[in-house]
Amino acid sequence: MTATITTFEARMAPCGRHLPGEQFVSEDLQGLVTEDLRFECGCQTHREEYHDGSVHHLVVNHHGKVMVDEEFRGE
Repeated sequence: MTATITTFEARMAPCGRHLPGEQFVSEDLQGLVTEDLRFECGCQTHREEYHDGSVHHLVVNHHGKVMVDEEFRGE
């Protein structure tokens, strides 16, 4: 398993503000990839791509409100 943490420059957060933050990426070398973006305001995006190509995408604003929670099935 590999994991990296990097900072990113200001970009559009789920709340509509342009803010910097941190990006967390992990990969299990068998196809599972997880990416988390955490903005300074507290907004977060979470994306998991599974071994079969399925993707789960979750977006939460800094108030804790889920803005997007979707899953796409792979084959």
